[in-house]
Amino acid sequence: MAKLEVDGMENLLNELDKLGQKGSRIENTALKEAGNIVKESIVNEVPVRTGKLKENITVSRVKTKDGVKKVEVGPGKDEYYAAFLEFGTTNMDANPFISRGYENSREEAEKVIVEEIKKGLGL
Repeated sequence: MAKLEVDGMENLLNELDKLGQKGSRIENTALKEAGNIVKESIVNEVPVRTGKLKENITVSRVKTKDGVKKVEVGPGKDEYYAAFLEFGTTNMDANPFISRGYENSREEAEKVIVEEIKKGLGL
């Protein structure tokens, strides 16, 4: 799982904490929007044979682990073969479409997070 961290977010996140419930909703919205940017980029990189994998790239609900919020973007559990495509097998070369999609969208996702938080804070 790739990890996305935005530099200079400390002050914005502190302001969100002060807002409590409203701040949490703003943060959730920002994460979902950034997740959708990454999802679209991954969908554009998916190798297509039947189209089923492309249709099943999803953005999870916002999850919190060890006090850190996140969304997960990738294929659903039924698309187990995505790992074979991403990492390759002894009989097949890797085609890291998830990694490419993430790298292609990373900067835009970071910008969306900052924009959504600023918008939610009225800045």
